[in-house]
Amino acid sequence: MTGAYKKVLFRLQQDANGYPPASVEGLWAKAVDGGHAVDNIPFHVYGIAPGDVIGTCEQAGETWFTELRRSSGSSVFRVIVKPPESLDQVRAALQDFGCNCETEQAVKMLAVEVPPQRSLDTLLYYLLTQREAGLLDFEEGVLRHPIPEEFR
Repeated sequence: MTGAYKKVLFRLQQDANGYPPASVEGLWAKAVDGGHAVDNIPFHVYGIAPGDVIGTCEQAGETWFTELRRSSGSSVFRVIVKPPESLDQVRAALQDFGCNCETEQAVKMLAVEVPPQRSLDTLLYYLLTQREAGLLDFEEGVLRHPIPEEFR
């Protein structure tokens, strides 16, 4: 059967400061041939992007991630916006670059998907210049795009 959605749980490794703020993150995934296709952008899970096909197992009535089976080719960035009131402006700029975004309102963080057909050139320039200006910080959740020569 394909098409059924379920919440897939991922174990998170917390650092000495307690980040990420939970030990588990749940992502929606749709049943497809060969596993489940991730259907939202992770805020804390590393190495997973929307569209990735993953393997799962059932434990005590819950569905857990076991392996990445097929990459979607998308990259994921996480962006913390400073000052928080500019969150909508940053989200609009990222969407203008062709990126999908999900918002974590509590910490003013954006989870950003860069589809495989998009280039990182303009996006990285924007993120780096905005970080230098003190307006945001970012990290890669999974980087599957080649890094443009000028950013190496």
